[in-house]
Amino acid sequence: MQNVEINRLVFHADTIVAGMKEGKAILDKLVEPYRGKYVLLDIWGTWCAPCKEALSKSQMEYKIFKPFGLQYLYLANRSPKDEWETVVKKYNVTGDNVAHYNLPEAQQEAVEQYLGVNFFPTYKLIDPEGRVLDVKVDLCDLDGIETLLRKLTGK
Repeated sequence: MQNVEINRLVFHADTIVAGMKEGKAILDKLVEPYRGKYVLLDIWGTWCAPCKEALSKSQMEYKIFKPFGLQYLYLANRSPKDEWETVVKKYNVTGDNVAHYNLPEAQQEAVEQYLGVNFFPTYKLIDPEGRVLDVKVDLCDLDGIETLLRKLTGK
């Protein structure tokens, strides 16, 4: 794992949402830099085997969805910093369009409550204006996501 290009890893500090308590406000602030793009939000945990299985396929997913210019935003649930970074490096969940956050537990819970997260991993698609879309996103169905993105983007 030492061979992973650290400069490609996009681990973000939670300082941009420091002191924030409302789930919607926290999510809006995290998504703000990516306005104008569709954002695929992945809520996962280092303790979650299905999450890690999905993360292991990230580079393939990035290639498939590259034409759509997606931004990937990963939020880690109850994951110690060292384990979080190790999983991201192990599965090479990296790239110029990838951002990782490991928020304090209360903020993570606020975002998850706002989004209605009941299982892991949970995926959400956010439109270029920052709105969470009411669409099914299942990374086990890459063809379905590609069809949805084609419909949304006209590509």
